[in-house]
Amino acid sequence: MTIAQTLETKPAAPGRFAELMAEVEAHPALHHPFLQRFAEERLSRGQLGAFAIQHYLYSRRFARNLAAVIANVPEESARNLLVLNMYEEIGEPNRVTDRLSYLLLEEKLVPGPILGVALEAVARRRGGGDLAGFLVAEELVSREELEDLMERHRSRAEDATHPALFRRFLQALGHEGERLRRARPLPETAAFIAEFESVCRETSWLEGLGALGPGTECVVPTLYGYLLRGIENSGVVTPRDYLFWTIHVQCDDQHGANILRSLEPHAASRKAMDAIRRGARRVLDARSRWFDGLARHVFS
Repeated sequence: MTIAQTLETKPAAPGRFAELMAEVEAHPALHHPFLQRFAEERLSRGQLGAFAIQHYLYSRRFARNLAAVIANVPEESARNLLVLNMYEEIGEPNRVTDRLSYLLLEEKLVPGPILGVALEAVARRRGGGDLAGFLVAEELVSREELEDLMERHRSRAEDATHPALFRRFLQALGHEGERLRRARPLPETAAFIAEFESVCRETSWLEGLGALGPGTECVVPTLYGYLLRGIENSGVVTPRDYLFWTIHVQCDDQHGANILRSLEPHAASRKAMDAIRRGARRVLDARSRWFDGLARHVFS
């Protein structure tokens, strides 16, 4: 199957999770007025900064919550899939070539949707695969272009983890150092953080994965799509500065898919599915309340 054909036939949620994902996609958090307004209004630097700080206070804890759930997962195969997600989040400094996708987007050598499909195709290969080799084989980029890209950006590639990319976004808005350390969460941000941590640390691993997967990673492209549109339309920061959002919208579908795959052996159990659904609903309900607070904070 060619790249073009793959783009037209991207798989939907696994059949066993179709009902749950339909519930998730209908949840008010995914259709919140804050998202619509953020995407459509011409945002100022101050509005973007107000939003970015609150998002930073939440997102900086994400890897720790993922680690907490991983520690409770009893099955090796499921843990291995989750570790892949953790690897994407925090990176591996000794494997510079794994940052290749970020650099390709920055340099506009491969369009985001095409790159997302390539990443999925490589991930589906037995035993993993080589993104660079795949792109060259598909004649999407030449070997010489890749080598030149890595040579010019090696030091930057080593600092292209998700936290580093978000810090770049904050810095472009003037938030770093002491100013960032003084940042305090809104009541709704604090409540969202507390609820997310509670689900990941104090419940069953199935409920925790329901929160991380169907309740979060599976809906990130939709939620962040609104946010990316607003950031792009603002004209306040450059595409390089908001690469964090582009990556999550166009290239991170595999994170949610990994979690659903880790849950597949339990999809036939009504008790297990109730726990998964409960975790997803808890974080989606909390996110909806968070958006209420962000709407007041950003647009007041």
